[in-house]
Amino acid sequence: MASSNGAGQDGIYSISHFPDKKLLQLDGKWEFYWQELYTPDDFRRETVQQSPQIIEVPNTWSKYIIGGQELPMTGYATYRLYLDFPKEEAGTTKALYVPNISSAYTLWIDGVVGSKNGVVGKSRDSMKPVNTPKVVQFEVQSNPIELIIQASNYSQRKAGMFDPILIGEPEMILQFRDKKIIFRSVIVMSLVTMGLYHLVLYLFRRKEHSLFFFGNVCLLIALRATLLEEGLASYILPFLTWELAVKLEYIGASLGVMFVSLFTYTQFAKDMNQKLRNTIIIVMSAYSFFVILTPAVVFTRTMIHFQVLIILIFLYLISVYVTAILRKRESSLLNTIAILMLFGTVVNDILFFNNIVKTTELTSVGLLFFLFTQSIILSKQYSMSFMRTEKLSQDLAILNASLGQQVHERTMELQHTNKELQAANQRLNEAHRSRSEWIHNISHEISSPLTNIRAYTKGMLDGVIQSDKNYIQLVYEQSLYLSRILHDLHDMTDMENRQIRLDIKSVDIQEYGYKVYQKYKWDLEKQGIDFEWKSSLFDQAENRFVLIDEVRIEQVIVNLLNNAQRFVHENGKIVLELTNEQNEKVMIKVMDNGIGIEEEELELVFNRFYKNGNHGKAHSGSGLGLAISKEIVEYHNGTIGVKSKKGEGSCFYFTLPFKV
Repeated sequence: MASSNGAGQDGIYSISHFPDKKLLQLDGKWEFYWQELYTPDDFRRETVQQSPQIIEVPNTWSKYIIGGQELPMTGYATYRLYLDFPKEEAGTTKALYVPNISSAYTLWIDGVVGSKNGVVGKSRDSMKPVNTPKVVQFEVQSNPIELIIQASNYSQRKAGMFDPILIGEPEMILQFRDKKIIFRSVIVMSLVTMGLYHLVLYLFRRKEHSLFFFGNVCLLIALRATLLEEGLASYILPFLTWELAVKLEYIGASLGVMFVSLFTYTQFAKDMNQKLRNTIIIVMSAYSFFVILTPAVVFTRTMIHFQVLIILIFLYLISVYVTAILRKRESSLLNTIAILMLFGTVVNDILFFNNIVKTTELTSVGLLFFLFTQSIILSKQYSMSFMRTEKLSQDLAILNASLGQQVHERTMELQHTNKELQAANQRLNEAHRSRSEWIHNISHEISSPLTNIRAYTKGMLDGVIQSDKNYIQLVYEQSLYLSRILHDLHDMTDMENRQIRLDIKSVDIQEYGYKVYQKYKWDLEKQGIDFEWKSSLFDQAENRFVLIDEVRIEQVIVNLLNNAQRFVHENGKIVLELTNEQNEKVMIKVMDNGIGIEEEELELVFNRFYKNGNHGKAHSGSGLGLAISKEIVEYHNGTIGVKSKKGEGSCFYFTLPFKV
């Protein structure tokens, strides 16, 4: 057996092991029988007279050369491959992910039909094309296992096995399929929502044609993205025939390019040549009618020419956006960045669908980014227009009352307002970047428990995991973790928006600190931790008062105590201490003799979603506790910090000003 996975010899794929959390591609050298539809019985009875051709899979068979000539696009053939498994895999269950095999196929696994798509035939009339990815499970009962695939194509430009078949554990195959569908579903739903929203806006303001073009682009690309993911299309649009689905896919691309061009014209009409705009409309409309009137076997052969045309159109659109930048048009820079990203994804898809690169379809993602930026720009334009209308109405009312006396004053105010708008725009851009990072962190933090919940529930639904109390408890704990994250996010959002309400009272900080100490002493000592209280404040009670929200400051102390108890060993020690600081401040310290913090991590501990790389006790924190504590302390005009050495413990502290 070969030491590594792969086609060790012609027609045999040797598997030495199955990598953890990875799938294998059955790429390599397969047996190929052109213009023959053999069954397992034919090979078993040795009635196969044709010698096999050894070809590379995946590839469309029109790229194969047999007898010195390239094979035609239309025809039928039989593929054959042996899977050589390790001895320890005997009796286990594996799964195949069978993608689109054009345009119909039948798969046998060790003589048993494992999967079928459409009807395989020897002519266009006798076959029925269907494109739906399949997950096929089978048991390793013999070694090697024989795979036989009959395929026929009389419908499109790609033929045979042009995408790799994947093999792996059933759970991994199902997760791979579900991730693809979920990823595409999110994009499709986002595009549909954006499209419908802007079409509704257009109904209320018919003069804004950009809203109509924008909404149609969203819906057309959503339709195309759905059709490209055959697994998703089979769920959402099961009533579509194969021929109609392919027509809609091509029409979605052609009309999508046309509406993108029209939308560009509405944005930068002075920078776009009107004759070229009309030419694009005529050509894309004519191509759409060509797709409608011809069968797939005809119009799919024009894909290369269509792709070249799309690239030329996008290059022209990019030149329009660059011209707009040079002429300093409003929002031209953001538009150019968006169109460049969209162009990059279009080029990727052209290379991908022509089997030049091994990536995936990305145009829908690029369009989502492009359309999202346009949503921002359109929303900004409407908001600014409305704000300007309100401001002008107010100014006109005042100017009508005393125009002559206030001309100079209003001129100065407008200049000042312009500066404020520029400053506000800069703050908004900074807030947008911060919000993008914030959303990324939230998505990253929430994705893990969601993935766990989905995996456990999917496993229980499929019978892979037994529905017992332990797994239900795991799902429940993951949901509690999500609830804690959302609660912390709510607190953080209120603080960022300055919406938090503090119940400020005058409090003797020494008595308050000692009460907090007594409140949590028993719980910490129950965990085997020595919890100690210290205070070196003034003896006079009147010198120990601070203005605080008792609940929020207790939240800060508890966060620091919880953080400390995670990193102390059994029989560890935590000290809560109050000391006088300069400038009429009190310092509250939480010290521990735990494992400490690396020096390079000290500046990061108060960042949102930061979790210490050291391995403390297990916990389900959101990574927001210290960040929230920092916000609370700063609300009280205090400061917060940490001192630590690796292996020598840590000291988290914060200061509060005494009441004057």
